[in-house]
Amino acid sequence: MKEETKAELLMDHYKDTFQHILYHWKVRNRLFIYILVILAFLAIDTYSPGSLSELVNAYLEKQFGKAAPQFDLNIITTTIWFLMMSIIIQYYQRSIHVDRQYRYIDQIERFLCRELGGDYITREGKAYSSRTGVYKKGKGKKRPLYLQAVGPLYTYVFPIVLSIFTVLKILKDCQFRSFLQLIDFVIGCVIICFNVFYMIWVIKKN
Repeated sequence: MKEETKAELLMDHYKDTFQHILYHWKVRNRLFIYILVILAFLAIDTYSPGSLSELVNAYLEKQFGKAAPQFDLNIITTTIWFLMMSIIIQYYQRSIHVDRQYRYIDQIERFLCRELGGDYITREGKAYSSRTGVYKKGKGKKRPLYLQAVGPLYTYVFPIVLSIFTVLKILKDCQFRSFLQLIDFVIGCVIICFNVFYMIWVIKKN
């Protein structure tokens, strides 16, 4: 295969890979927002026990009238816990996948630059790590301080805060007086474990 043909095929693969990353990046960001919304509901429930149950039952009654089913607080809380656990698992999966794909596309860029005889394609690799977004040979990796500070918020602060909130929620609500409270405890432990697993991956990935 000619080098020109190889470079052309790799360029097409590069564009497809970037679109793939962009899709998962958008999904990951939406999942992060969903987690924050659920955390807000759980915080409201912690501050004012029973408020979630009242809101849900009031909504159902408004939609279906007096015949609407009434749910107690434990069922609603367990459902929200399970929903948050599912979204957190998806969020960490997407985050790891996006990070791995960025490393992969950086390799493709480096190969294309070698084939083209210059640093012409560096958007997701060398240019991303530069201060201005334009790669200059010999300048090294100097990302803006703001961008350096944002990264740890997602990779360290968020999992730690989420774990602390989960522990406090477990200690406050899970008194093991019912089967649903036992389920809440198990779900909380799973969430904490995935937070720890994700942080371990972040620390060891380099």
